[in-house]
Amino acid sequence: MKTFPTRRAFTAGMALLLGSASSTLFAQSATLKVVVGLPPGGSGDLIARIIAEEFTKATGQAAVVENKPGAGTNIASDFVSRAAPDGNTILISGNTGHGINPWLYKKLNWDPIKDFTPITKVSTMPMVIAVTPSRQIRTLNELITKIKSEPGKWSFASPGIGTPQHLAGVQLGRTMGMDLEHIPYQGGAPALAGVLSGDVPVLIGSSPVVLPQVRAGKLVPLSLISRQPSNLIPGVPGMAAAGIQDIDLDGYWGVWGPGNMRPEVVRRLFDVITKILVMPQVVERFARDAMLVEVSNSPEEFNAFYRKDLAMWGPVVKASGAVNN
Repeated sequence: MKTFPTRRAFTAGMALLLGSASSTLFAQSATLKVVVGLPPGGSGDLIARIIAEEFTKATGQAAVVENKPGAGTNIASDFVSRAAPDGNTILISGNTGHGINPWLYKKLNWDPIKDFTPITKVSTMPMVIAVTPSRQIRTLNELITKIKSEPGKWSFASPGIGTPQHLAGVQLGRTMGMDLEHIPYQGGAPALAGVLSGDVPVLIGSSPVVLPQVRAGKLVPLSLISRQPSNLIPGVPGMAAAGIQDIDLDGYWGVWGPGNMRPEVVRRLFDVITKILVMPQVVERFARDAMLVEVSNSPEEFNAFYRKDLAMWGPVVKASGAVNN
């Protein structure tokens, strides 16, 4: 992964980039569509809006976010897979769309390899198990004990069927022998609302969704889904602190375009987006929500990464029993 450049190096690099922006890719008559398969308010939407805003500033080309939630982000993926490969439509996706859904759904209208062009990884982020203070639970072990003592009464909210949060909750329930029902929502923000309203007792959410509510005193973070804690979320233990060694899952986000994009178009998008992502103010904005900026060294490196991640999720989905016809 790339290291962050100095401010002087970044400024010089962006100047060179803008000097070559006369290409039709950056024509102001075209609008870049930044498509995300979730509603406003979640981490994917946050990333899309940051990229769209900074892209317009950097290139002069208009950029808009198009939220296309539904079908576990498949609606957005299908839309982008059918778009013209001209560099004016990109997809913000990650574990769910390009890691899990190809295993979760037996019939998809798109292929994660053939119908998309990888551009760059964007970030990694922890997932968090949280409850409201009214539950009077402060640790993951306390939650596990409570669920086991009240079978059939506990459930968890996630951003949707087949999301990393959903599969993490299923894996936790199976590992610990708990009766923990899954309540799917269409995105992280609706799942959060369900927990804050008291409709669902437990939230498994991404750090950008959970942390603002923790800071506001509305949620109590019990554990990360990863085995070890993260420096991005100090004071919140990992699974190992509860004696759980077999669950170690993190989320990630990346950028794809439609399949068959020309190499020069891919390179121009890669250059602009990666320079945006390592801007100091963007790195700081991501860090506030416990997202670590990780841009790829090349589209080819990102291609290798996401293919490996795709292969990893196959056994996890199969073990969860969540395969959707």
